[in-house]
Amino acid sequence: MAKSSIANWRASGGALDISATHSGDGTVPECVAQDGKIICDFTALGSGETVTINTPFKFTVYDIVLVVGNGENVTSKTLTVKNDSTALSSAMSMATDKARVATSTLDEDQAVFDVGDNDLVLTSSAHADGGGTVYIYYR
Repeated sequence: MAKSSIANWRASGGALDISATHSGDGTVPECVAQDGKIICDFTALGSGETVTINTPFKFTVYDIVLVVGNGENVTSKTLTVKNDSTALSSAMSMATDKARVATSTLDEDQAVFDVGDNDLVLTSSAHADGGGTVYIYYR
C-alpha cells in the first residue's frame, strides 16, 4: 500500500484487518487494527492453546485490556499476552463473566513488534474453553 493510501485510510478512520490463527478448535471472528489499538475477538480458547496475531506494521505496545465474553468466563483461567514465548503482560483473569481486566505489569523489553514478526501471542492457562476480546494499545 502506498504511503498516501495509508494516510488516506488513517484519515478516514478505517480499520485494517489482521490475520490471526487459533491453535485449537475455537475461532478468531475478528482481529483489526484501528485508532491505535489491535482488537482481537477469540472463542473457545482451551487449556494451553494460543492465538497468534500477525504483525503487518511496526509498533510498541503500551497497554493491554481483556474483556471476558458474556458466558465465556472460566474459574481459575488466565490469559497472558506474549512476544513469541516470553510474557509481555501479566496473567489476566478470565474468572468473572463480562469482566474488564487490565494487565498489572508490562515488560517494556518485550513490547516492540517489527513488520512480519508475527509473534504477538495470546496464551491460555490450563482449564476449560473461554473467550473474550483483547485490546492491545500501541504507538
